[in-house]
Amino acid sequence: MTPRLDKAANRGELHGATLGAYLGIAAQPILRLSDQGRSRLAVTRLTLTDPRGYDRRAPTEPEDAYSLTYKLRPIERLEVWQNGRYIQNGGVAAETAKMIDLSEPSQSRITGLSDSVHVYIGKFALDDLAAEIGARKIDRLRMPSNEADPILGQFCRFMLASPPEAEPANPLFADQLALSLLTYFAERYGGLSLPSTKASAGGLAPWQERRAREIIHSRLATRMTMADVAGECRLTPSYFAKAFRQTFGTTPHRYLTEVRINEAKSYLLNSQLPLADIALLCGLGDQSYFTRVFTAAVGTSPGAWRRATRS
Repeated sequence: MTPRLDKAANRGELHGATLGAYLGIAAQPILRLSDQGRSRLAVTRLTLTDPRGYDRRAPTEPEDAYSLTYKLRPIERLEVWQNGRYIQNGGVAAETAKMIDLSEPSQSRITGLSDSVHVYIGKFALDDLAAEIGARKIDRLRMPSNEADPILGQFCRFMLASPPEAEPANPLFADQLALSLLTYFAERYGGLSLPSTKASAGGLAPWQERRAREIIHSRLATRMTMADVAGECRLTPSYFAKAFRQTFGTTPHRYLTEVRINEAKSYLLNSQLPLADIALLCGLGDQSYFTRVFTAAVGTSPGAWRRATRS
C-alpha cells in the first residue's frame, strides 16, 4: 500500500514525525519555530538505514512552504518528481542541498542509504520577516539543484552536535537559532536585504527595555521563549531579537544565561540548597545541564565553585 501524508499530524505540515511516517524512515525533530500553531521553520534529521532505499510515494499535499534537504552523506540515486514532472535522476554528493517548493505536489525515490537534514520553511514566515524590517517582499527562494552550501553545513553540524530540542531549559536559544537560519535562507536564496533607511534604527524603547528585564529576571524558573518576551514588548520575535541585541549588546539567550548563572551563584554562596534544587530555581533544568552550563560560563563546576568561595 502506498504511504500517504497524514494531514492531521502537525496540521499537515511536512516535517518531523509526519515526514518520517510519510517516507517510512527514521525522523528526529531537531528544531521548530512556530507562530500560533503554524511552523515558521522546522528542522528534522532523516536517516535511511535500509540499503534498498525507499520507493516512490503518493504526491505530497500542496502547502505554502519550502522543503530543503541537506545531505550529510552521498546518495547512490535520488529521483524527484514535481507536479508529475521528472526533475531529477542520479547520484547526489554529500554536503549539498536541494530545495523544493511544496506548493506543487512532489514525490521522491531513493536507492541506497541516506542521512540528511530536512528544513521546512513556511512562506508566511518569509513575508513576516521582510515586513518587520521594511524590506521588499520575497518573491520566492531560489536554490540551484544540489547546491554546495558550507554555511548551511555549519548550521547542521552545530544543531546535530547539540540538538536545541534536547535542551528544554533553553527555548530562547532555540528560537534565536531558528530565526538566524530563517534569515540566512531569506538573504542567500531570497535576496532579502536591509533597507538603508533602517540601518541606523534604534533598539528597544525604554519601556520595552524595562519590560524585557522584568520578565527575564522574574521568570527565571519558567520556560521562556523569544515569542513570550517579544509579545510583552509588543514586537515580533525576529524584530525583538535584533532590537534586544542593539540595546543590551548581547543576544537574549546569552543575557538570560548570564542572569541565571548569577542567580545560581547567589544560591550557591548563601544557601545550603542541593545543586538539583538550585538548577530548578534558576531555570537551568536538571543538575547535569546546570553543571554543564555553569562550567562553560565560569570555568569550574558549581560544586567546586561553592567550595572555593566558601573556604
